[in-house]
Formats: sequence, C-alpha cells, structure tokens
Amino acid sequence: MNPKRELDKSIRAQAADWLARQQSGAMSAAESDALEQWLQANPLHRQAFAQCQQLALMTDFLKEDPELNAGLPEIRKAVRRRAQSLRAPYQWRWLGAIAATILVLVAGVIARDNYAIDYYQTEIGGQRVVHLEDGSTLMLNTNTRVGVRYQRKQRSLFLERGEAFFMVAKNPERPFVVAVRGSEVRALGTAFNVALQADRVQVGVTQGIVEVRAEDATGETQQLAKMLPGEGVRYTATNPRDSSGVVPVNLDQVTAWQTHRIYFDNERLEDAIAEYNRYTTRKMVLVGDALTNQRISGVFNIGDADGLAFALEQGFGARINKTDQRILVLEPRQ
Repeated sequence: MNPKRELDKSIRAQAADWLARQQSGAMSAAESDALEQWLQANPLHRQAFAQCQQLALMTDFLKEDPELNAGLPEIRKAVRRRAQSLRAPYQWRWLGAIAATILVLVAGVIARDNYAIDYYQTEIGGQRVVHLEDGSTLMLNTNTRVGVRYQRKQRSLFLERGEAFFMVAKNPERPFVVAVRGSEVRALGTAFNVALQADRVQVGVTQGIVEVRAEDATGETQQLAKMLPGEGVRYTATNPRDSSGVVPVNLDQVTAWQTHRIYFDNERLEDAIAEYNRYTTRKMVLVGDALTNQRISGVFNIGDADGLAFALEQGFGARINKTDQRILVLEPRQ
C-alpha cells in the first residue's frame, strides 16, 4: 500500500465532503469557520478543495455526455435513500463520499482524449487574442482563464476567472454557451463581454442577442436576462437572482480594455483603484477614508501609474508616496 496515495485519497474525500456541505446552501457560520481552518491547516487541503471545485464546475461542460449521465440516476437514488436513513452528522459523511464518486467519474470522462478541454489564460497585466476552431474569436483580459470544449451540439466554454470578450461565429445548430459559476451566457452569432470579479458577474452586449440563464430555487434553469446591443446585466455568481435586471451599459467603458485603456465614469475612487490594481502587481493603496467615496471620471492607459497618480494629486489633492512595490494614495494635508 502506498501511504502517500492513501493520504491523497483521504484528503480528496474530505475536500469533497466540505464541498458538498458548502454547496448545500445550509452551511452554518461555525461550519464556514471550520472549513477555513481545515483549508489553512495544510496546503494539500486547499489544493484538493480547489480541484473538487473545478471538477464540479466542469460538469457544466458534460451535461449531455452519455457515459457521465448513465451512472448518475442510480447514484442519486442511493444518496436519497441513504441520506433519509441517517442522522444529520452522518448524512454529510455519506454525501461527501458520493460527491467524491461523482467527481472521480467526471475526472475520468474529462481525461478521455475526445473530451479534452483546452485552456487559455493570461497573467496579471497580460492580454491575449485566441482564434477558435469554429471561426469565433476570444479576447482575454488581465488575469483570466477560460476553458473551451466543442461538442457536437454545443460550443461550451467556461470562464474560471477574469474577463473575456467573445466574438461568436454564427451557427444555429451549435449554440455558444459560456458557463460562469452557476449561470450560463448563451449566444448564436454575436459579440459580448463577460467579467467575473470575486462573486460579481457583469455581462455587456455589443452585437446581436445574448441570453443569461441560471438555476432557480427548485434547480430548474430559467432565463435571467435577454439583452440587445448596448444592454447588460450584473448579478451575484452564488445567487444569480440577486440581479440588476437588464440595464443600459456604456460600451466604450465595457470595451476600453481591448485598447489597453481603463475608462472611469463617475466611479467611486475606491472602486477605480481596485480596477486599476487588476492590471498590475505594483498595487495602488488608498490610505484612510477621506477619499474613498470621491468620484472620478476619465480614460487612463493601462499600466500608466504616473498618469493616474497625477490625476489624483490634481483632482483631489491626494499625496502620493511611491515605492517599487506599491503606490500609497494619502489623504490631503489639512
């Protein structure tokens, strides 16, 4: 017996157990704290948990896969029967084991050559253009990772982090679907931008018609928004129903990053600095609360720290302190 393999198997089972609890929607504050402690206790814990999350999210790519779905009905029945016969503490242990089984099954399907997922990504400050096999074009903004898997009946993509612009080649027989956590953005022939930052998703449409769909409380997939050019939607990834609804969007602002610019339109200074920091490892830090809610407008070149710092000095009287690692934005002198 290989002790390391057994340890890894045990850690993966624990990670699947924690993920099952988290995704149930009934996790208590104490359990959340316990999960965080477990993640901090060992780097392998965090790695295994991230892998379980990734595999769970990848099931969006494999909804129509016959091999994956063939075994799921019996597994679900077994889960319901077993869970109903156990007390709550033991239910979690069983559900974790089932979650691990499903994740292993998904991993096996993904590993097959004909189900390979191609990943494209950028580092902080990087941007990239990818020409896909169907004629569509994918533009990746800073610190972005996108998976692409083309199926016979659907072109499936997955935005794991960051921001991307999709120019979709029209093909009514193969919808173009971008999975974003628990939601999906669907199009046939169109162009749209999707940004995922922390738990916030923003979609903006520049061409054609785009639909956003998400599961409701019953698990049924429902339309969240249907947008035309110049329209968009903002929602929470973990709770898509927490949504702005369809709203007008400034397309110059949405697409500014494609020309290496950042566009601020009456933004809170705290939010503007957070947006600037997406593009650099030399972070700008707002010190104190005096300037937090000040508003800023303007167009700045990505990576132009001197230009933004100068604007803050002139517009708000901010004091700027620069080092090689960071840029401090200090309150004006009284």
